[in-house]
Amino acid sequence: MKDKFDMIGKKIPEINLPSSREETININQFYGKKNVIVIMLRGIM
Repeated sequence: MKDKFDMIGKKIPEINLPSSREETININQFYGKKNVIVIMLRGIM
């Protein structure tokens, strides 16, 4: 079984995500500045 934590500490691909403030955030703008936790919920809308 593949380790589900193998991406910890690796740079993620460039993606844009909607924020709770109705803005679009490029996740890479935080690279090297802050710790980022991305939580994606499925099927709640």
